[in-house]
Amino acid sequence: MSAPVTVVIPTFRRPDCLARALESVFAQTDAPPFDVLVVDNDPAASARAVADQFAQQAVSGIRLTYLHEPHPGVANARNAAIGAVRTPLVAFLDDDQTATETWLAALLACHKRFPAAVTFGPVRAALPAPGGPHEAYLTEFFSRPESGPTGYIRQPFGCGNSLVDLSAIPPARPVFDARTNETGGEDDLFFARVKAAGGAFAWCAEAAVLEHVPAARARLGYTLHRALAYGQGPITLARRKTPVDWPAIALWMGVGACKLAGNGALYLAGLITRSPHRAWHLDRAARGLGKLIWWVKFRFYGAAQL
Repeated sequence: MSAPVTVVIPTFRRPDCLARALESVFAQTDAPPFDVLVVDNDPAASARAVADQFAQQAVSGIRLTYLHEPHPGVANARNAAIGAVRTPLVAFLDDDQTATETWLAALLACHKRFPAAVTFGPVRAALPAPGGPHEAYLTEFFSRPESGPTGYIRQPFGCGNSLVDLSAIPPARPVFDARTNETGGEDDLFFARVKAAGGAFAWCAEAAVLEHVPAARARLGYTLHRALAYGQGPITLARRKTPVDWPAIALWMGVGACKLAGNGALYLAGLITRSPHRAWHLDRAARGLGKLIWWVKFRFYGAAQL
């Protein structure tokens, strides 16, 4: 029996995280036979040993394949995966995530009930040291907002914890824009193309994963850096249009100025009163600033990590 789905785990220099993610995938219950593809994006192929170890341990019904994509970049890794899979469905799991035992079965059941180009599930943050001053903010930042009961939704999320139906997405290849290799946002551009082509999105409330946040990321210095980049998202989409949508860019810059001014003032007030909500206001102010400095590139992936 041929597998209907491939679980794709792109990874970059995190062998311990990869092992943890693979353990969760190998522990899936109620799922049909499936393939697993580890895409190693490290030029030094640092994930090969972990992938080989799990390939030897694979139980009946699971086939693990290792793929080395030596050119660092988040889009490169995902494009290599799309080019290598031989199944109609692709389930993306990040290497810092772990899946619940019924994750894959739930995604497939949801896709059967609500056929969609892309199906998303909840992402719940697991912080390295709970109890810090900004715990609630950090937990929300690294989690995916719950979107109600299982069914169709209007807006997409990110690639981590998603099921992509390759027969229902635009046929143009490569799927992900290589210009986002270091900045991220490759999924935003892809999902915008899916939406423009009339593709549907679905939500599977039962297909949850945990995101294990490393200590280096569980701090305001990191999240605000990411918030600046996230704030640029709508303008990036406008810039990628042909011709460039300059009126949309001007509009979003105005929105950014309002967000920066309003939330900047709320943050300063919260700082004085020691409000527990001040981190959220600082985050929103950073997203507003990102829209005002949309030409500045914030690099998180690929060559920026070497």
